[in-house]
Amino acid sequence: MSRAHWDKGLRYSLKKQKGVALMMTIFIFALVSILSVGMYSRQSIFVQTAGNVLAKAQAYQISLATEVYARKLLKEDWDSDSEKAPKTDDLLWDYMGGSLTVPIGDAQVQAQFDDMQGKLNINDIVFVDGQINPVVMARIERLINNLALETIKVGELIDWIDENKQQPDDMDGAEDGEYLSLDPPYLNAGQVFRHLSELLLLPNISFEEYDKLKEFVTVLPQGWAKLNINTAQGAVLQSLSADITSQVADDLITARDAEGGEGIWGSVEEFKAESLLSVLKLDELTDSNLGVRSDFFELRSKVTLSDRKVRMVTVIYRNTEDGVMSVISRDLGQKIPITKPPAN
Repeated sequence: MSRAHWDKGLRYSLKKQKGVALMMTIFIFALVSILSVGMYSRQSIFVQTAGNVLAKAQAYQISLATEVYARKLLKEDWDSDSEKAPKTDDLLWDYMGGSLTVPIGDAQVQAQFDDMQGKLNINDIVFVDGQINPVVMARIERLINNLALETIKVGELIDWIDENKQQPDDMDGAEDGEYLSLDPPYLNAGQVFRHLSELLLLPNISFEEYDKLKEFVTVLPQGWAKLNINTAQGAVLQSLSADITSQVADDLITARDAEGGEGIWGSVEEFKAESLLSVLKLDELTDSNLGVRSDFFELRSKVTLSDRKVRMVTVIYRNTEDGVMSVISRDLGQKIPITKPPAN
């Protein structure tokens, strides 16, 4: 091979190696770029996720702080009531009439109070010993009839609570056999309702009728919470007796909630002596399960922080004797906790 051929071959070989090196450099650069973009994207997701978790945690802590402040207000109300006679709880309390919206730093807090004893306690339809409470049963049955509900039966409520598996002959109840025939099958509880949404587990109930009923009923410990006639709605007062019409119930509400609180009933006896009731024959209106004070309250709050929202519904028990309070439950699953208009 001549020197010219050798030189030509060498130059070609070197040129080819330079081309391969350039391609390798381009490939490595592209690979590094792809990895960098991927790492940056994942890092952005991690940063955003961490920010969301932090905002959610901060919003939850603000919800707990709202709960602490609510208990302070309830204690102040108890202290105020302790200085007057008779001692009553009513809807004229400043914090009971509507919802409040308060900015706290970068967060916005919405909250409202509800008196849980202004509603009929479903659990009281059965005594602690398992026997049916005829007074409460009659009230709930009247409420169901007055609301024209067809898919909710008193017998089903009783069978859900009592432990026995016997269905009364004169009631439309439902025991395990009917629940096991559903798809999917399940057993009835055989214990008190823990949450109002358990009503949706009854075999025939429609969501529309559940939505109507839930405005007037609640679930509280058996025998612990008398119905507060000073905070009850018209439909609840109407359920107290077959002789109370919707018009009479509305007139009672108007008289009770008159400006200045002069219509607030200081006792059950005062309520029964109302002129609107005295002309009626109210054999069914007994003192059983009726009162003028409340021990159970519901705090509904919604905290918004950095587009993150925490919704919490807290049930608070306030002991009538000493004003000491306990948190009974917290519910973080409510989609629309705030239902009252803004307070004036």
